[in-house]
Amino acid sequence: MTKKPRTVSNVVTNSEQLGHLARMLQQQQSLLEQIRRLLPAPLGQHCIHARISGARLVLHTDSPVWGTRLRFHAPQILQAARDQAPNLSKLDVRIHLSNNIRPARKPLGSLPEKTATLVSQLADSIDDEAIRAALKRLSGTSNR
Repeated sequence: MTKKPRTVSNVVTNSEQLGHLARMLQQQQSLLEQIRRLLPAPLGQHCIHARISGARLVLHTDSPVWGTRLRFHAPQILQAARDQAPNLSKLDVRIHLSNNIRPARKPLGSLPEKTATLVSQLADSIDDEAIRAALKRLSGTSNR
């Protein structure tokens, strides 16, 4: 006789560890909704996650600008969140940038040709092997 597959909700609610995680997530969602209702309309939309860690309320937002604005509302936010955690004393705001808006690192470029030639000539006049090799690498002529 084959066993009937269990639903995901059944597994989550009946597993002790998964159930604990599900309850924590529900508490965090409830806290986030409570904080969003407290905040002005555009600011609430940019508050993307809330959690309590010890005596700290940690809020995540999607940009540094909205993070700064959240900090201005810290006293009201902490007061409202004390319903769930009376010992809260500090608000931490963390910025969560999505990968598509992170500032890209600029690739390292090469020296202009005239500068590279001057650095290479300087390297030829240096007696110390390590410094000469470093200058040749810098000029891009280490293999020439």
